[in-house]
Amino acid sequence: MGVFTDIINRIATVRDFMVDAILDQEGKADYSMSFAELSTAVYGLAVGMNHVRNGYQLFSENDTMVNFPSHLNVAYFDSMYQMCYKCTALRYVPQLNTANVTNMMWAFYGCSALERIDGLITDNITSANELFHGCSSLHTIGSPLDFSNVTSKIENTFTTCKSLVNVSFKGSINVNITMSGCSKLSVDSLVSLFNALADNVSDKICKIGSTNLGKLTDDQKAIATNKGWTLQ
Repeated sequence: MGVFTDIINRIATVRDFMVDAILDQEGKADYSMSFAELSTAVYGLAVGMNHVRNGYQLFSENDTMVNFPSHLNVAYFDSMYQMCYKCTALRYVPQLNTANVTNMMWAFYGCSALERIDGLITDNITSANELFHGCSSLHTIGSPLDFSNVTSKIENTFTTCKSLVNVSFKGSINVNITMSGCSKLSVDSLVSLFNALADNVSDKICKIGSTNLGKLTDDQKAIATNKGWTLQ
């Protein structure tokens, strides 16, 4: 009888391991299920890219991907460092749940064919360095960018974004920002930027270039200068 008890206990342990593994993979299981039921649960587990948990250099230098994979769940990502670095065929990125991402350095660097990003959640990022550098076809970023927690200068974030028209901002920008290479920015985009600049600064510079300055009224420029920012 003792032998059978040992076998039964081992089988129960295996079942428990199966349940734990299924739950770890976000499947549905409980410790009352039979092996047949657990086998069905294993078969139903999501596979492939659904289990990617970090965007670090994920698609770096992929020159064939046209659309960002819509089935990729990025909610668990904490880094997007060089995620789409030099993805020269990429044209479209949907709304991404990037609320847990803290590093977006070089995420879309060199994506020269990229035309639209429906949205990124940037509330928790600390670096936006080179984020959109070289996105020369990008004309729209669909949801507001929040650079409140960015501690590095935002001087290369929008370099050569010469087609960018529509972008908005929220939060409070506390570091120097340069968008002088984005000569097609709408007035609404520029005013949104000014509204997001931090108050009561004394040594901060917002570079938007002479073309963009020429689109604005004195009152619109004063949104930034009254906060202490130098416009260039």
